[in-house]
Amino acid sequence: MGNVIIRYFKPSDRDGVRKICADTSAEIYRKKPKLRECMCNMFVDYYIEQEPENVLVAEDEESGYICGYIVASTNPDKFKEKQKKVYSPMIRKKRLYLGWFNSICAVVSADLDKTYGGGFHINIATDRQGEKLGPKLLTSMGVHLKNKGVKYLYLVTKNRKTRGYGFYSHYGFKEVKRYFLGSLALTFDLSGLEEKIKKYL
Repeated sequence: MGNVIIRYFKPSDRDGVRKICADTSAEIYRKKPKLRECMCNMFVDYYIEQEPENVLVAEDEESGYICGYIVASTNPDKFKEKQKKVYSPMIRKKRLYLGWFNSICAVVSADLDKTYGGGFHINIATDRQGEKLGPKLLTSMGVHLKNKGVKYLYLVTKNRKTRGYGFYSHYGFKEVKRYFLGSLALTFDLSGLEEKIKKYL
């Protein structure tokens, strides 16, 4: 394994990003092609198709292997419109319940965008987890968004028992809102980014 660099997305990265998204989904979704497509439609396709300038990838310099990504939106109105008109209907055609779930998530994201901005999704290839690529990608995206005038990173996680919750809490995210079935909105104030830059970049 070579040195890993964090860089901006290129169109040739599309398949690598989508593969990581599908491969790291829950087992029920990653085994069937149609459900793998749903996961990509839900979590990465909007970003790589509509806001590719807000997509960063982790690339192994030696092999060129895409081993992680982070996506974000800085255009909440476009995000909401495209989810409603393009992505949720696309997903509903494959699995009705996932399409409706995507619609609900888009509404929640739009609500959080009004206050925080900086909504993101991050994933690391299963064979490269544990290499601290998550903090590097997160910090790199924080720098990118802060330069665009965004003040926070935010996401919604299932509950406090997930592995992700522990990771984000350790990074410095704070709970700001509780949703249905125990899901939580977490935010990180980008004014505290300098410490993370020194530590991870």
